[in-house]
Amino acid sequence: MAATLGAEVTVTDLEELQTLLRMNIQDNQALINCGSVTAKVLKWGEDLSEFIPPMHYVLMADCIYYEQSIIPLVESLKLLCGPDTCIICCYEQRTEGINPQVERQFFELLQQNFSWEEIPSDKQDSEFSSPDIHILHIRRKA
Repeated sequence: MAATLGAEVTVTDLEELQTLLRMNIQDNQALINCGSVTAKVLKWGEDLSEFIPPMHYVLMADCIYYEQSIIPLVESLKLLCGPDTCIICCYEQRTEGINPQVERQFFELLQQNFSWEEIPSDKQDSEFSSPDIHILHIRRKA
């Protein structure tokens, strides 16, 4: 969506999902008139030299669920984001097993360097909002 509005977008995921990312880019190329999209591998907490921080925007979806990834995720956000970076994070609140603990750990780590506010449901598209889906606006602390 950001590319259709003119943004230069880099979509990221693990190596094994690059084929799917490229297929999605190809399938939607006709919608992109003035922006661009490229796919790159990003493993949180590892080499980020392909990226030139600070990013203007970081859009995250469904990243808060795997205990081992929480620390690398927050470390990567610290490296990629400056005080003017706008982070939009969408996640599903999961209540089974270790998921509440993982979510709590993410927010404890995040609060050390970032502040956030939840986008209220009345500001979301009513067709797509759900009580267990949360959208956050996150900013790096000055």
